[in-house]
Amino acid sequence: MTNKKILIITLSLTLIHFVLTSFISRYISVQLGTQTGQVVAGGLIDASDNSSDKTQEEATKIYKNMEAKSNDINTNWQIPQLLISLPARPLVTPLLKDIRKRQINKVVAKEITLEEFRTNGLMIDHAVNLLNSLLLGLLIYVGLRFLYRKQLVR
Repeated sequence: MTNKKILIITLSLTLIHFVLTSFISRYISVQLGTQTGQVVAGGLIDASDNSSDKTQEEATKIYKNMEAKSNDINTNWQIPQLLISLPARPLVTPLLKDIRKRQINKVVAKEITLEEFRTNGLMIDHAVNLLNSLLLGLLIYVGLRFLYRKQLVR
């Protein structure tokens, strides 16, 4: 296998990885949002039924129920999220939390609009997916070069 073939294979796999992780991460985000939204809506319906008769204890029970269901939903999607985030995303996640927190503060302070916040979030997610795919491509390239050189030595 020549260096040109190795490079073509690596670039192809990197591009495929980027496209797939972008679509899959978007699908997971939509599913998490939809399922969590249904839990919150159900909790709000429970809380609003005869709302004048609800005690603090019942409200706390509804909140705990919503929190438990939301945590279950997040737990169900942890493995797919981990698989599409390898190899670089776990290293970048702490930086993303700080960036998102600053962006949320800007929305609250009305420095940026909600639409700008969403656009920035999508751009950041795509940049992280690209970084993730490029790192995977680099690992594939190094691995194929190593295997190719090992074959030349034999």
